[in-house]
Amino acid sequence: MGGMLQADLSLQEDYFMSSKETAKYVSTSLAICVVGASIIYAQEKVDHSLFTKVLKEHVVDGAVDYAAIKTDKRFGKYLEVLAGTDPSTIKDDNERLAFWINAYNAFTIQLINDHYPVKSIRDIKKEGVGPWDFVWIPIGGKKYSLNQIEHEIIRKEFDEPRIHMALVCAAVSCPPLRSEAYEGRKLAAQLDDNSRRFLFDTSKNRYDKTTNTLYLSELFSWYGADFVKTYGSAENFALVVLGLSDVKPAAIKYLPYDWNLNAG
Repeated sequence: MGGMLQADLSLQEDYFMSSKETAKYVSTSLAICVVGASIIYAQEKVDHSLFTKVLKEHVVDGAVDYAAIKTDKRFGKYLEVLAGTDPSTIKDDNERLAFWINAYNAFTIQLINDHYPVKSIRDIKKEGVGPWDFVWIPIGGKKYSLNQIEHEIIRKEFDEPRIHMALVCAAVSCPPLRSEAYEGRKLAAQLDDNSRRFLFDTSKNRYDKTTNTLYLSELFSWYGADFVKTYGSAENFALVVLGLSDVKPAAIKYLPYDWNLNAG
């Protein structure tokens, strides 16, 4: 892939690594684009194996060992891979969606670690702006907020409501963070698996047969509209995943969201 020019931008100061390390971990490069003094790689596929190694070691049943990830050099290198990628050059939709999901989850972890120890992500503020709205995430020569990644890119560009089972906002009531990175070639299976894990967790979702009441995470209330096109409603999606597609609940109630840190 060739040597990488050295740059000293604020965008890169925390995340970019040496030329040899970047070349090692960024796969299938097609071209190198110069953005100011930054070097951004155009590519068809990103190697997420570093993130998988970190998650396998430091995430157990969705509980995250933030302190261990903070000192794991592989995690910093993975953030540099994300920062040095131009996602618009990833042509395969599944590969591109996997990239953005991984970016959201990885930079959420970094946000927690930047303020660790913290009891809840909602305690993080910068100049009066909450954790999802301040712009700081370097990707492809631009900077984003978590909300921009979720709402302006993922929800806007991809017709995939199951992403809500994959985006993890560092809270106990969030869907579980997988112990592996998302990958385009197996994305559908990973999203299905996370949907089952989330919906079968009775602390977050459950069906009470005696009262014919479906109790759902507030997540389905917030993003219910995203499920209408494919599943008819968020409730229908939940019932299908739970194997209760013939059930007609008399009532649907939303469980309160626990925003405590999903630390293990």
